[in-house]
Amino acid sequence: MKEDEVAALDGDWSEFTAAERAAFAFARKLTHEPHRLTDADVDRLRKHYTDLQILEIIFSVSGNNSTNRWKEGIGVPQEKEANRFLTRSDRPRPRDRPLPIKSFLTPTSEGYKEKVTRVAPLVEKEGAPTRLAMDSRPPLESRVEVEKALAGCRKRTPRLPLVEEAKARALLPESWPKGPLPEWVRLLAHFPRDGKGRIVGLRAADETGDLKPLLKAQVSWIIARQDRAWYAVGEARARLRRLGLSDDQIYKLDGSWKEYTLAERAQFTLARKLAATPIVLTDREVAEALKLTSPRAVLQLITYTTNRSFFDRVTEAAGLRLEER
Repeated sequence: MKEDEVAALDGDWSEFTAAERAAFAFARKLTHEPHRLTDADVDRLRKHYTDLQILEIIFSVSGNNSTNRWKEGIGVPQEKEANRFLTRSDRPRPRDRPLPIKSFLTPTSEGYKEKVTRVAPLVEKEGAPTRLAMDSRPPLESRVEVEKALAGCRKRTPRLPLVEEAKARALLPESWPKGPLPEWVRLLAHFPRDGKGRIVGLRAADETGDLKPLLKAQVSWIIARQDRAWYAVGEARARLRRLGLSDDQIYKLDGSWKEYTLAERAQFTLARKLAATPIVLTDREVAEALKLTSPRAVLQLITYTTNRSFFDRVTEAAGLRLEER
């Protein structure tokens, strides 16, 4: 793509096709406002795409949300030179195929220099946009409303097709638990390579590493609640119950966290902010988590949070039915 074509992605999209605009609008909503996604959003995509193409869009957008949160959570600086990203040491680029660009610091044309983004959610002050990022998540619902949403999630029909049980299981390692496969596994099994990688990776994230299972389950609940990812909320509650928590204790995670330790509160804050929109997480908040835990623990928490951001978006955009636990 030419530089101005890339710049146009940040504008009103009028230069793109109807199919492209539909995909862009869906990607933006799934990224910034997953709590507002409805059947109508998926139906609008069906005017231009098949169900598997829609799933691929969801998979791609969710994966990029995960990547964004890892990069911003760690605070990886932008590289100036492009060479390292465009070559592989084990596969030299042929001389007749030079690098398309040498640097990421490319000039902006006059037509786009003064244009303000219509894609990034920025705070407006006195009618003018600022560089201040915003978190668009609304206040959490009451316990009664959550229970009603979970009940509806148990009865709904997935928006996208699932792979047959036997075919999906054939992709999985022999060590995978017996019994009916969760709907999220059967959904991702549509992609034999990348989907399988995500399935195995999500399970490994829950079962390995230094973070305690309780912290992982608590973080999963906190993130899923703000995303209104009801399938993920139900899955997190099932895990918390298996770890011995009562529903009263689980719902305290929706509160002020005053009963938790300073280290737990710092970890909850990091996960919640990073999951909501990574650019509202501050250096001070990361530093506080580092002081109260360790660099290893913070790195693993950031990585785990990115996985849950992917899981929330994929499962809720697909409208998966919550299995009985």
